[in-house]
Amino acid sequence: MTVVRMMMQRRIADLDGQGHVNNVKYSEYIQEARVNLKNALLGDLAPGFSQVVAKMEINYKVSLLHGYEAVPLDAWVSRIGNSSYDISYVLYDEQGRISLTALGTMVATGPNGSRPIPEDVRAILESHLEIAAK
Repeated sequence: MTVVRMMMQRRIADLDGQGHVNNVKYSEYIQEARVNLKNALLGDLAPGFSQVVAKMEINYKVSLLHGYEAVPLDAWVSRIGNSSYDISYVLYDEQGRISLTALGTMVATGPNGSRPIPEDVRAILESHLEIAAK
C-alpha cells in the first residue's frame, strides 16, 4: 500500500465568517492530495492516461480552525473496478483527531467516454491497493 501524506497549510483566506476552514477549501485540499497521489503512483509511467472525478463524498467530523501548524492529509487507492477506482482520504487536525474522511471515484476516459483502466495503469494501482478501512 502507498499512502501519500501531505501537510496542508491553513491560510487566513481559507476561513469562513465563523473562523473555521470553509468547506470549499477542504475540496481544494483533497484535490491537491489526489494530484500528488497520481503523480506518486503513476508519474510518467502512464502517458496519455486520462481520468475524471466521477463522485466525491466528504464526511466532516471536526472543524479546522486557523492555525500555524500544517495538518496531515492521507490519500490511498481503496478500490479498483473495470473503468474506475476509488481514492480514500483522511484529514487530521493539529491534535491528531480526524477532521474529515472522504471517498472519491475516478473514471478512466477516452474519446467516447469511460473506458477500461489500461492494464499498465491497473497493475500499478493494484500494487498500491489497500482495501481495509484506515
